[in-house]
Amino acid sequence: MKKGMKMYGAVIVALLMLLATSCEAILDTGGSNDTSNTPDIYEDNDARGDAYTIEQGKAYNATISDVDDDDWFFFGTAHSSDTYDKMQIKVTNVSAELCIRLELYSSSGQSLANYGASTDGQTVTYTFATPGNSFYVRFSGWDGIVLDNRSSGSYSFTISNLYANDAYAPNHKLATANSSVAFDQVAKGVLVSQYEDDWFKFTNPTSDSWNSYTISLTNVGENLYGAFSFYAESAVELKSFKDISSKTKGADVTYTLVSKENVFYVRVSGWDGVILDHRSSGEYDLKVICNGNDSNEPDDTFEQARVIDSFPSGDLSGTILSEAANDNGGDYEFFKVSLAVGKKVAWSIAPEKANTELHFHVYDQGKELQGSVDGNDGQTITGSLNNSGTTATFFYIKLGAFLGDNGNYTISFTETDAD
Repeated sequence: MKKGMKMYGAVIVALLMLLATSCEAILDTGGSNDTSNTPDIYEDNDARGDAYTIEQGKAYNATISDVDDDDWFFFGTAHSSDTYDKMQIKVTNVSAELCIRLELYSSSGQSLANYGASTDGQTVTYTFATPGNSFYVRFSGWDGIVLDNRSSGSYSFTISNLYANDAYAPNHKLATANSSVAFDQVAKGVLVSQYEDDWFKFTNPTSDSWNSYTISLTNVGENLYGAFSFYAESAVELKSFKDISSKTKGADVTYTLVSKENVFYVRVSGWDGVILDHRSSGEYDLKVICNGNDSNEPDDTFEQARVIDSFPSGDLSGTILSEAANDNGGDYEFFKVSLAVGKKVAWSIAPEKANTELHFHVYDQGKELQGSVDGNDGQTITGSLNNSGTTATFFYIKLGAFLGDNGNYTISFTETDAD
């Protein structure tokens, strides 16, 4: 009897850029006293071209009839290449003189991985995750250390699909992203393979408006470094996983995404906690909450401006979700303010947080710039405009901010006689 445990030559090879295979192997001790080496009913299957096609979940009894005998079998997974499967090859009833070895091959004959028992009579359970495909497995008897074709005997095996993927597959790329998960709903997902991505599609409930979303991964598997990425409908990345993902296995991850996109995608993957994506796998719960914006959205353009035509207005609240400065396309707030003949309208704007800085520009009804004010952190800023003419008019205020802890503010308007 050979002692010790050794894994011989485990090699994972990419399947022509379409197939990524990960595997884990588990050894169980035990064996059989069957010493019959009579060739089995699957012969002649000594070469890949003569492989015997088998069914998933069915037990087969086979024999390595002599040391030079190889047993080739062909099998498929349950799904096509757009869905990841987790497959298990379980070898049992190994005769006492056989040290069993298996080698996995792609449908084109490329060796992907090999694994062998370390002692005679030992049983083997081998699992691997893969996009749906077809495979060959070659069984042989080796010496438990390095040399193949060194032992013979009988064995049984079963190849099964563990159906480990979640209900949202196939959603492993942007084009097939799952759109069935509603805001506030928990999606119970799983990354079967470290190479798998799970994509989810969400639609902005307020078209063409800025919104805030809280995205979280909870109940994260103990071997998974949870990673987020966010994408626009155009497939442009909005936020990289390297900036916002977990640096600890099994840890929850939460991120607040601020976006004006009408459609955005959440990509879930498993990274290494340092720099590289596609380095871990496991279960997770995904939840996306839409926090919305203030009740005045959309008010991001002259045409969408919030109308102020009653004075005094009292304190009106609002929120700037994304930094709006230097015409950067951020969450500006526009107001269209009525200005009667012989009247002056004054306004005051105060940020909620001491580290938020507000600024505004004023435009006449022809959208010509009339002036601007830049505040300091936490400062209340003010302005006023007179109408000494003979015709009622209006003007616009374009309010922006450099954000601190948040962009909440209050604004109030009063009307007096013109100066």
